[in-house]
Amino acid sequence: EQQRQAEAAAAAAASQARELAETEAEMVMAYTAAIHDAVQQRWSRPPSARNNMTTVLRIRLIPTGEVVDVEIVRSSGDAAFDRSAENAVRAVRRFEQLQGMPPRMFERNFRSLLLTFRPEDLLN
Repeated sequence: EQQRQAEAAAAAAASQARELAETEAEMVMAYTAAIHDAVQQRWSRPPSARNNMTTVLRIRLIPTGEVVDVEIVRSSGDAAFDRSAENAVRAVRRFEQLQGMPPRMFERNFRSLLLTFRPEDLLN
C-alpha cells in the first residue's frame, strides 16, 4: 500500500512538474514576443535591409528589464542593418514587461538573451 501511494505521489509530482514547465515555456514565449514587439517599434529600416537578412544579438538585462549591454553575435553581413538592430534594442532601454517576473525564470531565460532579428519578422 505504501509503495502504491509513493508511486501515485511521484506520478502526481511529475505531472505537476510537466505542467509548470509548459506554463514557464509559454510565459517565456510571451515575454520574448513582447521583447520582439518593443524592438520592432523602435527599429528604423536602413535602405540596405533585405528580407533575407538575419542578425543575432545578445542582450544582457537586469531584473528590472533594463538593457545593460547589446552585442552582435552573428552579423547579417550588412553593417548598417546590424547597427539598426542594435540601436533598436538600445532605444528600448528597459523592457517594462519583465518587471515582476519570477527571479528564477529571469535568471534562466532573460539575464542573457539571444534575439534573432529579421526584417520579414518586423514588417507586416
